Amino acid sequence: MNHQPLELRAGQACLTLEPAYGGMINGLVLPTRAGARDVIAGIGRDECAANPGFRGAVLFPFPNRLRDGRYRCEGRDYQFDLNEPALRNALHGFLYRAEAQVTEGPLVEGASSVSLVYAFDGSEPGYPFRARVQLDYVLYPEGELEVCMSVVNQGTHTIPVGMGWHPYFSLGVALDDCRLALPPARRTLVDERMLPTGQSEPDTRFVEGASLADVELDNCFVLDGQSGRVSARFDSERAGFGLELWQRAGNRGMNFMQVYTSPDRKSLAVEPMSCGIDAFNTGEGLVNLEPGQTFSGVFGVRAYGL
Repeated sequence: MNHQPLELRAGQACLTLEPAYGGMINGLVLPTRAGARDVIAGIGRDECAANPGFRGAVLFPFPNRLRDGRYRCEGRDYQFDLNEPALRNALHGFLYRAEAQVTEGPLVEGASSVSLVYAFDGSEPGYPFRARVQLDYVLYPEGELEVCMSVVNQGTHTIPVGMGWHPYFSLGVALDDCRLALPPARRTLVDERMLPTGQSEPDTRFVEGASLADVELDNCFVLDGQSGRVSARFDSERAGFGLELWQRAGNRGMNFMQVYTSPDRKSLAVEPMSCGIDAFNTGEGLVNLEPGQTFSGVFGVRAYGL
């Protein structure tokens, strides 16, 4: 396995990828009014294989948690390993430990791009299906990254599919000096295992933007009835810039957003997701992909000045 990172550059912007670890994004330098800044709180290269916090990981075939690691598909039961044993859950699928084939990315004028391709032959425990995952990364010199994630069902049976991204964003200052704005959403209510209770409630705390001082979050937000580019905003007057964290919502879109304040209070995870928590069992946002069909999700990040 080639464990070397891959760098993509466009002007002052620089993206650091780990093709051997599911295309994780381990660095993203963007030009801002405060100068070029790395807005990803990454990890050391010696930590990539373990990565217990899933920092920067791209998530497939499901984001978030799967109750007891079990689900049923077309009358058959399947079992994932419980990689969150304390809560007896499977967490974030398995793409994060897969190795990619690196290919040329889409041609976008003025931008740099690369594509990573992951082919699964049906030998993965818990997900014995043939599928092809492609990640297209496009980096713009103005200070924006766009990612398109596509899944093709290459088998002969319908397969369940969910996807997401698990970035930890940093503005270079403590979270207590930052603000967060979220789109209108319902917050999923969860139990002691961080699994959905089946209930949700409107959450307007951050619609107008609010300080993150003394705020702790580990919540899934449902973007009902929204379509197109839907964004969260994470900024800081002290840092002098902010980030628009966007995802394309709508029919079979990225209609869920997990928000998590890191325990060290130095970074914020804003995770675009195509489905809800435990979607393989609840069906919330789950895509059942028929043979030969493709499902795609698009998300990204853009720097802006204050």
